[in-house]
Amino acid sequence: MTYEEIVEAARSVFENADARMIFDHIAVQVNVHGEGSGIFYMEVADRGICIEPYDYYDRDGTVDTDGQTIMDICNGLITLDEAMESGRFILYGNDDKLAKLREIKYRNKRLKINQKLVSKPMDKLVKKPSARTKEAVSATKKKIAESSAKKAASKKK
Repeated sequence: MTYEEIVEAARSVFENADARMIFDHIAVQVNVHGEGSGIFYMEVADRGICIEPYDYYDRDGTVDTDGQTIMDICNGLITLDEAMESGRFILYGNDDKLAKLREIKYRNKRLKINQKLVSKPMDKLVKKPSARTKEAVSATKKKIAESSAKKAASKKK
């Protein structure tokens, strides 16, 4: 896994997370060690979450973890609480603000949907057009043919 994959996985899970109950501004820099190492930050502001692949100087705390832990959280193998309790996700900084990170309600819905799509054969993913759609397409084709005939007739005159 690469640094870009780790940041993209974190974005796909946490930027759609529910942070409506967090009214404070919280900025956390995440230091990724090992495979896919790098730094990105997670900012909770205006009850939404933003993740960017940069370091954050005026932060409330830092997280030390490895890339596999972030991918495990994003893929739903462990929760954020379990990672914190096991010591795989270590927080440093303002304890009051960092404790509020546990209030974030996140889902790894996008990743699960992608896994479901991979497991289905392609012929089941392609929907057959309904009768209304067929009628609409044929009506549109008829109008196009009529307008083309009118243009051709006007050019001949």
